[in-house]
Amino acid sequence: MDELSIHKNPILADVKRIVTLELEMTKFNNERSLTAKEHHLTVSQVGSTTLLMDLGMPESSYYNRVIGFGLSDLERLSDIVGIYEAVNIAPCFDMTPDMQHSRVAQALSDHGYVPQLQLAYLQAELLNAKDQIWQVKESLGSTLSISRVSSQSEAKQFIDLVARSHQGMELTEKLIEQKSRYYYRDDFQNFVAYIGQEPAALASLFIHGNNGYAANDFTFPAFRGKGCQTALICHRLSTASRLGLDRVFADVEFGTTSHANMLKAGFQNVFINTFWLKNKS
Repeated sequence: MDELSIHKNPILADVKRIVTLELEMTKFNNERSLTAKEHHLTVSQVGSTTLLMDLGMPESSYYNRVIGFGLSDLERLSDIVGIYEAVNIAPCFDMTPDMQHSRVAQALSDHGYVPQLQLAYLQAELLNAKDQIWQVKESLGSTLSISRVSSQSEAKQFIDLVARSHQGMELTEKLIEQKSRYYYRDDFQNFVAYIGQEPAALASLFIHGNNGYAANDFTFPAFRGKGCQTALICHRLSTASRLGLDRVFADVEFGTTSHANMLKAGFQNVFINTFWLKNKS
């Protein structure tokens, strides 16, 4: 998308904000990743297209993504695919709606890629969301409380909860020690919702510049349907508002309970992304 179009069209401006912020969050997520594998994200450019690659995690569609590919780079598609094929990686083409076109779709299809996943991207403008935030929070009752991770010891406990949320994840004490420093930074705030004394749900707020990104929402099965995620969404919006942020963005699978919770808390849909992956059939 050209800068003049972005300037004139607020929707395209929001798309660019989300793409920029999500890229920064991806870089950070790669650093804080709780995997023992040796990995390092590289970011390169081919024309107007951004290439993410992690040789240590070749199976990851998240860390091996092609962002911003469209008509302007159509003739470069073979070069882009070839860069990944040279290291035995089949990347994910992360397509915003403004980049999708019949010729682009045909070219991706010719290279064996098909659309396999869609995510809804949303935003909450904090000035308009404040009243809704507190109204929803007050309706949740007094049995639910939320605590921010604010020290290394709390970060280690939080990482243990993250491991519990991923069945089969095994973490060494050394890895927890190495990664814990990422989990109580001011630009990556993590929260735990408690029902009584029991940890019930987790969530994060990534901050870059004047914008935030709500991510990593998870509720433990025994506590689902009790309003934990609604409370955590609202708490993060309230936190972002107190910090003076302009907007908070998020992504969810379209039509899910998480999507409904985001809309209830004051988020609005911005666009739906399509992820093109190599057809393995």
